[in-house]
Amino acid sequence: MKSTATKGLLALTVLFAAPLWAAPHFEDIVVSDEKGGDAAESFAPDTAKIFLRAHMADIANGSKITAAWIAVDTNGVAPANYKIDSAEFVAGALTNTIDTNMSKPNKGWPVGKYRVDLSVDGKPAGTARFTVEAD
Repeated sequence: MKSTATKGLLALTVLFAAPLWAAPHFEDIVVSDEKGGDAAESFAPDTAKIFLRAHMADIANGSKITAAWIAVDTNGVAPANYKIDSAEFVAGALTNTIDTNMSKPNKGWPVGKYRVDLSVDGKPAGTARFTVEAD
């Protein structure tokens, strides 16, 4: 049987082993071909819009959230890791999810690898990856 002092020390160790606060981040990041749709990893070049939905975790009111759409590798159509566009949001008291989307380019989505980088106040907070594949 452990002494009371040992039990107290063990509880104190467990308390301080956990972080005192968690870094702002996103959970349940979903990329889909429709708003509120099921997660997908791959899309056709003629997909009208690609949507991103992410649940906010430990993000303070007033924080600046950025979603940057990146063409990672499009076989020379765009430079590697080319920033296509970005969307900015401000976290509010009643906000717990962000929704953003990117419309199909005029000539269709170039075949390749893409990602959406999420940041909070300029610090990385999550990434979603997807591909565009020819039929």
